[in-house]
Amino acid sequence: MQGLMYRLAELDADSAGLVRVIDYFDALVRHGSDTASLLRASAQLADCIVGIEIIEHGRSKKSRRRCDPRGRWSPEPQLPPSMSRDITVDDDVLGKVWIERPGAHLPLDEMLVDRMALTAAIILQPRRLPTEAEHTRNLLFPMDELAVLTSCAGLGIEPHTPVRVMATKAVSDTALGTARLVFSPDCTPGRAAGIEADGEYLNLVTGSFAPTTELAEAALSSSIRAGISLATSASEVNMILSTARFARAQASATTPIVNADDLGALNLLAPGSHIDHSRIPDLVLAKAIGDSKQGFELLETLRAYLQSGTLRAAADSMHLHHSSVAHRLAKLSQHVGFHVDTIENRARATAMMLVLDGG
Repeated sequence: MQGLMYRLAELDADSAGLVRVIDYFDALVRHGSDTASLLRASAQLADCIVGIEIIEHGRSKKSRRRCDPRGRWSPEPQLPPSMSRDITVDDDVLGKVWIERPGAHLPLDEMLVDRMALTAAIILQPRRLPTEAEHTRNLLFPMDELAVLTSCAGLGIEPHTPVRVMATKAVSDTALGTARLVFSPDCTPGRAAGIEADGEYLNLVTGSFAPTTELAEAALSSSIRAGISLATSASEVNMILSTARFARAQASATTPIVNADDLGALNLLAPGSHIDHSRIPDLVLAKAIGDSKQGFELLETLRAYLQSGTLRAAADSMHLHHSSVAHRLAKLSQHVGFHVDTIENRARATAMMLVLDGG
């Protein structure tokens, strides 16, 4: 059976086939393939034996490998190379690659060998290991799922570990370095490091992280505003970064650090990304109690209170005594984890009810 490359060549040797061959080898680079993987993939693509020779240890030793389309190493027969290319990095020849094609050359042979040599050069080039800050950045702003898993491994964090993001920014136009808050290393998962991004400073913190009085005082004295995101798994932390920034935007001189948990359904107003309702504790708890008759009654009482504005007006609309309304609101507050009847939480409670009403 002909190889994939030659089926492509039959379709369009001059354009589509060439592009697909290039993408084939680019994918090997993106997925961190080694020379063995490169040979197996190249042999399968070309449908013939391919080989590589690598010069090792200051040119004193050469390593030579061959592979056929079925993945067998050092297959017989061994034919003279029908086409070969040097593997070059910074004008230094590190070895060569070749194909052993019986008979005449096929349309994409030259492209195949060129891409083999280029891919081998990338694989053999000495690699600098990413720093902890670079791994943290790749976790917060990943290119793909592989980047997430690589960053988690590099930071020593299990992908399912609960984490949050803390975003800090100076109130004035002072140097970005002054917008950093210092907290215990125990609050940092794995080897995560703080990074500067988009005019702010981002820290990855543990899922149980909560700002202390000392940290709030430090933020206040340094004219810093900070926001702490909702909690999620490390592999999905990029999806809740916007809630840290949204929480920071709600910070003030009296409350320099805001936790997204304390904003409840208002987090859905965070720009830039869709926040799944299951990530917001208010909504999870409210939906859970809404399934029962008593819970539905409590939520209806809150709806009447928010619409009427006062306990007495809500009581009149529901034909109840105002103390019964107050009792129901207090009970609902215990269920959802915040005081639904206070002025400062009116917007939070209203957002929660709007989401519940919307299904």
